[in-house]
Amino acid sequence: MGGRRRVTTHAAGDAHVAGDAHAVDVDQLPAGHQACGSRRVAWSRARLAGAVSATRCVRGAAPSNRPLRDELDFFAAAGKRRDVPAGTALVHRGSPMDEVHLLDRGAAAVLGNHRGRRPILALTLRGELCCAAPALLHQKAPWDAVAVTNAAVITVPVDVFISAVRERWVDRWTTRTLSWLAAVGARIDDLDPPEPAAQVAALLLRARGAFAAKPCRRTISDLLDLDDSSVRDALEVLEVLGAVDLSGRRVAIIRTDILRRVAAGTS
Repeated sequence: MGGRRRVTTHAAGDAHVAGDAHAVDVDQLPAGHQACGSRRVAWSRARLAGAVSATRCVRGAAPSNRPLRDELDFFAAAGKRRDVPAGTALVHRGSPMDEVHLLDRGAAAVLGNHRGRRPILALTLRGELCCAAPALLHQKAPWDAVAVTNAAVITVPVDVFISAVRERWVDRWTTRTLSWLAAVGARIDDLDPPEPAAQVAALLLRARGAFAAKPCRRTISDLLDLDDSSVRDALEVLEVLGAVDLSGRRVAIIRTDILRRVAAGTS
């Protein structure tokens, strides 16, 4: 794919991008639990909020893997809390799941690896568990997870976590695991079609209304791991088809039916 980039995890937010950002290197994720790379990109609160809104359910449903109070109390007692700087890799793709991380502060991004790109598949925020489903299924990590802000995590050994789930919350976690995997699987399907226009159309279907053009393009670029030129070209294709309006320095969604056809490759 032309115009692909090697860095994915600098998600954008709304038009008012704040300062007060943390720098994070996430170009590669070698062993050693520390990301490295040639570019440093910042996550402000506004940009992180934009990434969260784009990767969560449009209706704002609560994450399916958010622990309840009894679980939080158990994990706090059974695990160890540690502070990690932005850019730290919590989970390495292809590695055994030896531990589960509960975010006590900060945020982590779950990164895919598809056709040479590294799109953001999900975000883990405070009070949520990072990559718990692969641990329960005894799978190696199917993706990387990287802290995108300075964070604090409570780390629980995977055998302790699995035993607690089986003994205390098996019904609860059966439902969570199925729904969480379904959501992540749907995101992989949505965000990895063969054409950039289809990728952009699938992402725009998660939003409604009109957005300032520059932060909108940056959000799309960050989440899909496409450069700005590719995003501009894709949006122009969607405008010609009548799906969006790019006038007035904004991106306005006007025909979701056309977006659906483009995302499905049937336009």
